[in-house]
Amino acid sequence: MVKLGFLIVAMVVGCIVAYQRIFNSVKTVTLTKKNVMWHQSQQAVFANDYFWKQFHEGNYDSIPVILSKLTSAYIDNPSDIRTVNHLAFTHMWALSEHRNNPRNARTIEHATLAQKYFGESYLMNPIDARILSFLSSAKMANGAICGDRGLSKDGYLNGQKAIREWENFSSFSLAYTLSRLPSTDEKFKDALQLMRTLAERHAANFDARSADTKRQIAAIELLSDSDQSKDRVFHNSWIAPHNVEGFLMTYGDMLVKSGNPEEAISVYKLTRHVQQYNDWDYRDVLERRIKNAKRNVNVFRKPLNRSDNVGVDDVIMVETGIACRSCHQMSAGDRERTFAGYDERRLMDKKFYFLE
Repeated sequence: MVKLGFLIVAMVVGCIVAYQRIFNSVKTVTLTKKNVMWHQSQQAVFANDYFWKQFHEGNYDSIPVILSKLTSAYIDNPSDIRTVNHLAFTHMWALSEHRNNPRNARTIEHATLAQKYFGESYLMNPIDARILSFLSSAKMANGAICGDRGLSKDGYLNGQKAIREWENFSSFSLAYTLSRLPSTDEKFKDALQLMRTLAERHAANFDARSADTKRQIAAIELLSDSDQSKDRVFHNSWIAPHNVEGFLMTYGDMLVKSGNPEEAISVYKLTRHVQQYNDWDYRDVLERRIKNAKRNVNVFRKPLNRSDNVGVDDVIMVETGIACRSCHQMSAGDRERTFAGYDERRLMDKKFYFLE
């Protein structure tokens, strides 16, 4: 019996190893893993600080300058993982908010380079499921642009792997990417279920109409510097000053698109209870969504081409020109009150990046 037990355990372990190798492999453009360098040159410090300043201010038109500075720092030291990450994020920002410049022929370049740099970062630090989830989105975007179903499928499978490794963060990332699919698509329905599950983790027994859920949302505090748990994605922070508001607006949009505007209105209104709501630059967008929820059922379902010039009120969040900024933009009020004199290095240390 003991030998049989050992045999069964060996077979299970063998199956897990085989599964990880065959079905959980992550293909990247980069072939050789580089050693990670944490120390930054002055050039890199300046370039990365410039990225955060422009990103927090929502200066989409500054992307070419951001990329120039970060690329120079990368050429100087391609092992600096923070520079690699921020190059990936900047290309992803350009891609995600392409509605600000829908006829820009360089969209495919941003998609390709986002995939390249996220893949490179993932090889450098493969325990960071956040990077894997972004790599997943970049692959799916590339696949959609190029008509490459294989690449889209590979990205989707990477997204599933990321969920297994960090469910709370990666579920939103995958759901957000899939929310652009037709409302009748099974993967859109799966994405909506992921959002429902995440809503339950923002507030137990989630019911957007209930006083208890409103109290729980109002009680969500700003992420503390010491909180390195995987629940930190359910808070606003220096990185994403309006993460909770952006999540609720996205969830509301998906409910509208699914044909449930009444529930969406309740979710939209729940956003007003977030502590940082009054300093959010996109309150007006939310209020118009509340007013137009019923109308938007058909509006959000309209097929779109990437070159279509559409306004923020006429498309689901992931398709808007504020797809990143709705969570990450830091308002004047944020800078003057919540983050006045804030030293982000207290939060974004090695533990934050490497989940130590």
